[in-house]
Amino acid sequence: MEIDDLLKLMSFHGTVRHFKPDPVPEEELEKVLQAARWAPSGANTQPWDFVVIKNPKLKEKICQIFMDAHQQAKKEDKEFPYIADEELRRRFTDPPILIVVCADTRFMKAYPKVGYREQILNVSMGAAIQNMMLAANALGLALSWGTVDTLNRDKLQELLGVPAHIKVLEVLQLGFPAKRVSPRFRRDPRDFTHVGKFDAQKIRSEEEIENLFSTRKSPDIYSGVQKPKTKVTRRENC
Repeated sequence: MEIDDLLKLMSFHGTVRHFKPDPVPEEELEKVLQAARWAPSGANTQPWDFVVIKNPKLKEKICQIFMDAHQQAKKEDKEFPYIADEELRRRFTDPPILIVVCADTRFMKAYPKVGYREQILNVSMGAAIQNMMLAANALGLALSWGTVDTLNRDKLQELLGVPAHIKVLEVLQLGFPAKRVSPRFRRDPRDFTHVGKFDAQKIRSEEEIENLFSTRKSPDIYSGVQKPKTKVTRRENC
């Protein structure tokens, strides 16, 4: 693949929340999982396991766990722009496949004792998920996030019989997109690239960040904003 083709594929990727009911062919699911296989990982530990969910009743149970956690979260954080309950339900019941991403924490023993072992584990898992997302996009599919947190992890682990030393990180949604969103604003590389040392002039101001937060319509802080105002003065050598 030419680099321009790869960058184009990446630029077309966007979070899809509405899926067609069409089943995903087994060979295409296999290719998405093959993409995870080739992801880099700390000490080549390949700490990932994936639970593929197709059964509608089991998807409904997973959905309910997320719904319960969603209700609790809204009570504890009243300012966050949470989505509507029905929209959340569709995220887990509409896609033909859910992929539960699990990390085997025992492999952290392979990482240096000095430092942050869990970070190496999480970065390894993130690389695998990114590979899967790119593969899905190349196949005309969509693979979207469904982040697991402290409000729902234990219940998911119990429901799926996941051992205590295996950590459930994400519940991904896989299927053919009913519609794709237009790519949202991305910062120019010159705005976040620092040469030699950190350039404090490129730091986004508190005013700019507060403006982004105040205009967001969803958890994406750039929602509703074409391009945030910037006071950055670009330098030619960047």
